[in-house]
Amino acid sequence: MKNATTALVIVLCLSVLPASAAKVKMPPAPIIELDGALPLPLVGTLDLSEEFRTKVEVVKTSPFDRLKFPIGQFMVELLEKNLPNVFQEIHSSASGTTGNNVPADVRVSAEILKFEVKIPHPAYNPYHSSVVLKISLSDPDGELLFTQTAAGSGQTSKGMMSGFKAKSIAAEVVKLAIVDAATQAFEGLLEAEDLREVEPLVPDNSP
Repeated sequence: MKNATTALVIVLCLSVLPASAAKVKMPPAPIIELDGALPLPLVGTLDLSEEFRTKVEVVKTSPFDRLKFPIGQFMVELLEKNLPNVFQEIHSSASGTTGNNVPADVRVSAEILKFEVKIPHPAYNPYHSSVVLKISLSDPDGELLFTQTAAGSGQTSKGMMSGFKAKSIAAEVVKLAIVDAATQAFEGLLEAEDLREVEPLVPDNSP
């Protein structure tokens, strides 16, 4: 009876301990292959909020472990690397400004509508992530011109780890899901006839 009481006390004590959280290091954002796509004949500027830029998702991986995914930082890098293949010209937001004072035909913003990571238990089951990404294009006055929403997923079965040891695998599966969603969103923008009909406001100074 004494042992059972002791065990119960231990369980109750553990249950009230705060879960520790470890920051996940995301892999570098890749260049996405958009085969045969012609960039839109528009000049764009990234208009990304500070909230989006610094967005961190916290996922509980066990009763006592949580992982923090800096998906905002990853998404900014992904957009800056790949939007030059979607638009004739795109002004970067790397300086931390939205570029609202830069002449542009469209303002590009993004939003993560859904984020989910499943760390398997038992650890030999697949790691899985799903993401819903929304990209919006507005005119210089802020009027919405077009939105593209895409759902991406990623899965991997490599490794047999759990808790904090699963950080690298979890980061990889999140990358796969975000890249999947972004690829679909970029392809949707490139194929949108409505955007091909937008009259450029910025003069084309290309030779």
